[in-house]
Parts: sequence; structure tokens; C-alpha cells
Amino acid sequence: MKRFLLLSISILLTIKVLGQQNISFGLIGPGFDFGGRVNSAIYETMPGEDKVLIMEPGFRLGVELYATPATSFKFVQAFRIDCMRKMAFSSQIMIRFRLFKVYKHSLSFGFGPTAFYRQTWANIPGYTDEKLYKGKDMQHTINWVSAELEYNYVISKYNDLSFCVTHQNPDAMGFAIGLKHWFTRKSNKCSTCPSFK
Repeated sequence: MKRFLLLSISILLTIKVLGQQNISFGLIGPGFDFGGRVNSAIYETMPGEDKVLIMEPGFRLGVELYATPATSFKFVQAFRIDCMRKMAFSSQIMIRFRLFKVYKHSLSFGFGPTAFYRQTWANIPGYTDEKLYKGKDMQHTINWVSAELEYNYVISKYNDLSFCVTHQNPDAMGFAIGLKHWFTRKSNKCSTCPSFK
């Protein structure tokens, strides 16, 4: 809890210093499991032998701080109900690069480590240990290379509609849709950039 408070204070202080910053909220929907899927037959949500499509509903909160007009640092905290109807969450920090910006459309790519946590599956009948998580009651693992691809569409001066392809769990890619709110946003006065006058 102390670490979380220190991180929150640091983020708030940094927001006052940097030129551009935003917060985002997204709803997490379906995803695709690219792992071994050794437990897919006993999933509580969408069970099936060797099933690739998964459903882990939840939401994600993000804070993004810009170092340059096209480079930023982002922290994302996600909360989900996993395939076994257990609580799961993840914490990701990444460096992001804007790939393009045309009028109201932009696309960004980010990468960095993600820590995943979940309530243990060990007490579920028929569960086979996947060798991914460590721990007993609250299991955890870290993926040192994790990524995100995000498309944004400007809907007002300080708000964007966002669609994101994200690292949902250690073996899965997921999708999220939501809103991004800018505290400040600079216009680089190009012919294809939106006008906020």
C-alpha cells in the first residue's frame, strides 16, 4: 500500500511538470489465448478443448506522460475476472511511440514489463499446473517484454475514443475500448492535425 501511495504521489507531481498528459479508462473484452491451453476444458467462461477464444471481462486505468510530442511513458493498471471466474489484475509500465497522426486519427505502440496477479487456481478440480505463476493464495508472474497497440480518434478538444490491443494475461492478447482524457494537449499546427479553436 505504501508503494502504491508513493507511486500515485510521484505521478501527480510529474503531471504538474510535464507538458502533455492524459488518463484513460477502458473496458476489457474478449481475447485470444496463444499458450498451451492445458486447462481450457475446465474454464468457467467459454470452456472447450484447446479453445483459443477467451472471455476475461474487466477494466483498465492508464496514466500517460509525454517526454516529447511523439514519445511518452504510460502506466496501466488492469482488473479482470479471469477464465476461472477468479480475480486477476496486472500492472504495466511502458515507453510508447506514436506511429502516425493524421487529422483526428493516431496510432501508438508501447512496450515494457507487465506484472500479472491472480487468485490461485490450485484448488480448482481438474487443474493442471501451467508453470506460469508462482505463489499460493495470490499467484504472480512477470513478463519482461509486453506490448500494446492503441488507436485513438479525437472526439473533442480534450477527449479521445480509444481502441487497444493489449497483453491481457501471460499467454493471451486481448482487446479494450474506452476513453482518454487529456489534461493538456499541444497542437503541432500541421495540415492534417485537428483544430481545437
